[in-house]
Amino acid sequence: MESVGAHRIFSRSVKSRQLKYTTYYGDGDSKGFLSVQNIYGINSVCKLECIGHIQKRVELRLRKLKSKTRGLSGKVKLTDAFIDKLQNYYGIAIRSNTGNLKNMQQSVISALFHCASNKNKSMHGQCPIGKESWCFYQQGKLWQMGKPSVKNTLACQIIF
Repeated sequence: MESVGAHRIFSRSVKSRQLKYTTYYGDGDSKGFLSVQNIYGINSVCKLECIGHIQKRVELRLRKLKSKTRGLSGKVKLTDAFIDKLQNYYGIAIRSNTGNLKNMQQSVISALFHCASNKNKSMHGQCPIGKESWCFYQQGKLWQMGKPSVKNTLACQIIF
């Protein structure tokens, strides 16, 4: 949001509607938040980030890393499909653990290892267990359907 527009909306809300906004939902644009942060007093408005924009930043940084670093693109490496998959799991990890930073961090790490698993090296140890798990491997173990097939994914040397 443009900083001038945000300032107008926040300042006229008191006059026209007798209400004060307490939160600012941002998309990473710090200028918009800086213009309304202290509009009702010192630190009267707090900033919340849009999860979709955080996901997009993860995607852009991974694609930039892939283009700048030699040897990251190709089969069993950092492919566009892998970046999309990891970005999706990253968003799921954040959305399912809002308000609990420790669980959020654990979920992000488990998503990374889940995506890096392959048929030679299973790395599903940190994935959630149970029938509500998003990990098909853990669901398969629960129902004793044998080891689910895993496609070739990210090479382990990229993670470690």
